[in-house]
Amino acid sequence: MLQLTATALLISSLSLLSFSSLAAEPSADDGAFSGDAKIGFIYTKTDETSMSVNSGATLKYEEALWHHKAAFSTYYTKGNESDDGTNKNKTVYDVKYDMTDSLFVFGNAKYEHDQFATYREQVLLVSGFGATLIDSSNSKLDVGAGPGYRYSKRQAFDEDLPNNSEDEVIANLFIEGDSKITDGLELGGGVRMDYGESNTTTTTHVYLKNKLMESLSLLIDAEYIYNSVVATGKEHDEIYSTISLNYDF
Repeated sequence: MLQLTATALLISSLSLLSFSSLAAEPSADDGAFSGDAKIGFIYTKTDETSMSVNSGATLKYEEALWHHKAAFSTYYTKGNESDDGTNKNKTVYDVKYDMTDSLFVFGNAKYEHDQFATYREQVLLVSGFGATLIDSSNSKLDVGAGPGYRYSKRQAFDEDLPNNSEDEVIANLFIEGDSKITDGLELGGGVRMDYGESNTTTTTHVYLKNKLMESLSLLIDAEYIYNSVVATGKEHDEIYSTISLNYDF
C-alpha cells in the first residue's frame, strides 16, 4: 500500500502542478487540446452470424513542458455456443513533465475490464523516469521505467482462484515511438512490460495510419498481449487486430 500511495501521489502531484499552470495568465506558450475518435465494425452471416465492434477515443493537452493524454478503447465480438467472444474495455491516463530536452518524469494510470479473460479487473498505477532517444521532425522514440502498483481480480467462474484479488508492487518499462513516412502515412507502436510476482504482462502494439482527407484516416492497428500466469483453459496470448475509421480533431 505504501507503493500505491507513493505512486498515486506522484501522478496526482504532476496533474495538480500542471493544471495549476492553466490558471496562470495567458502567454505565448498557452496549451492546446487535440484528439481523435475511431470506430470499426465487421458483420458476417453465413452458417453462423458474427459481429465485431471496436472503438476508441483519445484526448491530449499540450502546454509548455507538460503533456497529458487520456484514452479509452473497447473491443466487442459476439461469440457462439462454444466461444464466449470478447468484451473488453480499457481507460488510460498519462502525464509527462519534461525536465530537459531529452529527460522526463512520467505518471500512468490504467484500468482494464474484461468479461471473459483470466483477469476481470486490473488497476495499475506507475511512475518513473524516461528519455527521448529520437526527436526529429518526422520521428520520435521514448523509453522509460519505474515502480508501480497493480490490483487484479479474477473471474467468478475461474476454476483455480474464483474472485481472487491481489495487490502487488510491480516494475514497469516501456519503449514507444512513431514515424511520419509521408505527409499522409504514419507508422508507430511500442512495447510495455509490467512485471510482478503473480503475473507479468507484456504488451506490444503497432499501427499504420493512412490519411484519406483533412481529418479522416484509415487506421490499421494490432495489439499482442502475453500474460505469464493465466487460469486453467485460458491462453497466455491475446491478439486484437482492427481496421477503423479515425477522425482527428
